[in-house]
Formats: sequence, structure tokens, C-alpha cells
Amino acid sequence: MDRRADWLAMAEGLLSQPTVPLVEDLPAAHVLDVASRRPGLWARRDEAGNVVVRYPAEGGDGSRPLVLVAHLDHPGFAVEGIDGEGIDGEGRVALSFRGGLALRHAVAGTTVDFFDPSRPEPVGRGELVEAEGDDDDRLTRASARVVDGEAPTGGFAMWALPGFSLDAGRICSRACDDLLGAAVVLCTLDELARRAPAGVEVWGLFTRAEEIGFLGTLEAIRLGSIPREARVLSLECSKALVDAPQGGGVIVRVGDRASIFDPGLTGALVHAARALAEEDENLRWQRKLMDAGTCEATAFCARGWRASGLALPLGNYHNALDRALDGSPLDGPGIAAEHVAVDDYQAAVRLLVALATTPALLDEPGGPPPWLAERADRAREKLARAIGGDHA
Repeated sequence: MDRRADWLAMAEGLLSQPTVPLVEDLPAAHVLDVASRRPGLWARRDEAGNVVVRYPAEGGDGSRPLVLVAHLDHPGFAVEGIDGEGIDGEGRVALSFRGGLALRHAVAGTTVDFFDPSRPEPVGRGELVEAEGDDDDRLTRASARVVDGEAPTGGFAMWALPGFSLDAGRICSRACDDLLGAAVVLCTLDELARRAPAGVEVWGLFTRAEEIGFLGTLEAIRLGSIPREARVLSLECSKALVDAPQGGGVIVRVGDRASIFDPGLTGALVHAARALAEEDENLRWQRKLMDAGTCEATAFCARGWRASGLALPLGNYHNALDRALDGSPLDGPGIAAEHVAVDDYQAAVRLLVALATTPALLDEPGGPPPWLAERADRAREKLARAIGGDHA
């Protein structure tokens, strides 16, 4: 059965939930709701507010699950309050920015939507008046004037962009990074619940506040929210590069800016990807070092977990205008919707389902891979002949 329409619906449901670091209530509630309606899934929140969803099949090893990690936040503003009187006599909304974005993209007049943490629909709209940055020219603060509705104290703001749309074979959103990665995880768990394979133990860890320093991940590690022997895969949207293009397929990520990931897990992903591509010539995948940023796999690797990851090539990373829907570069500065190729997103789901249902691939290799053992045998034979005087 072709489930691609359902996977897009899953993406729409999650991407429609507004979010910023430390205010991930709505996407977290959505994940819990989806899990609660799927027999075979079990869900909870840990003490840090991360969401843990489990598919514990009969015969699975709960002490060594495959854990798929994605974060529920996206860079955005916290509403701090009314900051005095503007030059036109109107009060200004004081905003603090959480996440990474170059100051030059926060152009005066850019629109933002204001949200109450309990409601997915905007309660107001504003326009940026001015913005401030740190010594590295990264956006830290801004002020805006309300042009419609209200800006609730204790609320938050995101760029006034659609939560979900489809255009030219792309999923477009104010927050692909990383709600689309979370959608891949949720689709994978949903597929497992529907298919009910035995002997499989797969968890989803949906973390908070990744954009301001992996806060949810670090707390999940401290709290022991996943088993110490778990095999961890980070699912991210990573800035598309010249040699890691959109439409080139889901990326098996060998590392990031800070570290190289577990070669055994990366090899398992490669094996599963090759097998899928042999069955379906239309499935595309890439194996790349995505060194434009650092992802949660690095934090797990640093604390001793076996960890690797997948990435979806992303246009307009963190909403900074840089890439048209046809992949061509654009001149900024400015704000635009992030976008990911539909085919790349669906390939990620297919790859993870294939890996999850082949748990033997996840076992740590007990020796050299077959190709290396074979070459070692040939090397020994050839050098032995050379030393014996047979140089043929």
C-alpha cells in the first residue's frame, strides 16, 4: 500500500504547530496525541519535558532499542512585554530571539505572528521596527509594533509564514527544522505500529530547546530517558550544500561540524539505503559529511552512545533567504519559508522503516567488514608471492 499521502498528512499536522525553544507545548501535545491513537505505541514525557514514544514489539530488546531523535523547537522570539512608547506614540513589543540567525536578515518591516502557548492559531501580527545583535552579528533582540490582534505577555512570535504548504515538489514551512525531522520519526513509529513486526524495539525521543544548546538532549542524557545501550540516530534538517543538494535524496550523515559519528551505525544506514535503491531505482540517497552545524548525535557520541544520523537537505536554513524552490541561490538579506524536497522526506521514512525492521543490521560488527577481510586475504597472498620472488 502506498502510504506517501499519509506521510505528508503527518508532516502537515506537526508543522502546523507553532514552536520556539522552551515553548514546545503544542508540537509535544501533538506527538502525544498521535501516539495515544496508535495501538502498539506507548508515550510519556520525561522530567525535562522531552517526549518519549516507544514501539516495544514482542521479542524486542528493550535494553538496546533503536532510538530516533528529533527536536521540537525552531528559532523564534519570546514576547518579553511592552517596551515603552514608540516615536508614533504606539507601544512597542519587546522580543528576545532564541536560536541562531544572522542579524542582517531581520529587516525592518518583516512581519511576525504572535502566539499564545496554548493555541496553534496566531492571536496577532506585528512588524519589526528594529533589531539588535551580539558581537558575532547574530540576532538577539528586536522590537515590533502590533498591526493586528495582540502580542500576549508570556507568548512567543514566529515569522509570519505558512505552517505547511506544498510548492514545486517541496514541503514549505516556517519551521521545517526540525519539525519535519520529528515527522519522519513519527511516521516511522506509526508504520511500525501498523505493521506490527516482532523482535523490534524502536523509540522516538522528541527533544526540547535544541536550538539554544541541546538543552533537552543533555537533560535526557542526565535523566537516563533512554537506555545506555541504545543505538541512537539523529534526524535533522541540514542546510543544503553544493555537494549535498536538495532532491539528491536523504543524507546518511557521517558527521557534523563537531564530530564523526559511529561508523557501524552509519554503515547500517548505508547498507539499508543500498538495498532499498536496488529494489527501487527512483529512491535516492546520499552519504555526506554535513559540517555546516552540529546535531544531537554529537552530544550522544560524546557521552558514550553509539550514534549516527540522517539529514534532509534544507533550503532557507533558519528562515534566512538563500535558496529558491528550484535550488538556485538567492541574494538576501531577508526571511523566507524553509523547504525540503518531498522525495527526500519520503525517502527518509522508507529508509528508517527498512532499518528498524532489520534489527540485525544494528549489531556492532564483531570483526572487519567482508570487503576488508577479502582484500586482506588478497594482499597477504600477493605479497607472499612477491617476497618469494614471483612478481607476476
